[in-house]
Amino acid sequence: MTEQNINEILYKEIDLIQSCINRMAKNSFSCKGWNLTLVAGAFALVPENINKWYICIVILCIDLCFWWLDSFFLLQEQKYRDKYEWVIKKRLDGNKDYLYDLNPYNKNMNLTDKKRTIFKTAFSKTLLPMYGGIALLIIIFIVIKLGGGI
Repeated sequence: MTEQNINEILYKEIDLIQSCINRMAKNSFSCKGWNLTLVAGAFALVPENINKWYICIVILCIDLCFWWLDSFFLLQEQKYRDKYEWVIKKRLDGNKDYLYDLNPYNKNMNLTDKKRTIFKTAFSKTLLPMYGGIALLIIIFIVIKLGGGI
């Protein structure tokens, strides 16, 4: 194989991985947008005669579901970034194993050395302020409501 062919294979492979990274980032962005839309909509469109306790529980459930989903997408994005680095390093060394393999969980590639988990991702500095902040505000509101305030 010529060096030009090797470079074309490398560029195509990292282009495929980059498209996966972009898709995960777009999904993560969409989760944040939908979460804010549904939380704001629930507060704004709720009739006055509905118990606020139930609305808070619904909003908390929505927030937790989107938090988990966004964490999943961010974790996938991180794993694809690890794969991207692995592919560049190994292909430049002449390794052709797992050519065009887009599985970020391939155990034979030794991509698990960073010990990424969905729990660590959920409490990262990019997700915790948004989802945790909304959850904390709702929990405080529920506690105040149960305590007889408001």
